[in-house]
Amino acid sequence: MAGRLVGRPASAVAVIALAVVAAVVTARRVAATDTYLQIQYALPTYDGSIGPIAVTAGAVLVGLAALSAYVGAGLAPTAFLAGGPVFGWAVNHFSSSITPQYAATFPLEMAVLYGGCIGLVGYLLGRGVRTLVPPSALSPLKS
Repeated sequence: MAGRLVGRPASAVAVIALAVVAAVVTARRVAATDTYLQIQYALPTYDGSIGPIAVTAGAVLVGLAALSAYVGAGLAPTAFLAGGPVFGWAVNHFSSSITPQYAATFPLEMAVLYGGCIGLVGYLLGRGVRTLVPPSALSPLKS
């Protein structure tokens, strides 16, 4: 079970490092371009509408998560990778009417919610592809 949760140690460390970089880059980009509200309005709403930015971002995150699982990272590093950019976006959440506790927990909630869901979908997709096409089958050094 631990192997599925963490995966190969080298892959897990690389994916977690990439997740941290993605979170920092996203946070800086959102802060520099002041696009927090544009992204927020693109997210799914109660009436079922969803913006094309959210669909594209979700597809990219599922693809990254699938690639992470394909190279041998486990479910936890894959979820961290999917949640990294979401955390970076949510850390820019600010308003005059929120409490410091909410400002501190909101990014974590969003990363767990979106990162967990997207990471699980990407993990299952990546493991399925890995079963069908093992990485060793793509090696140019096979004899």
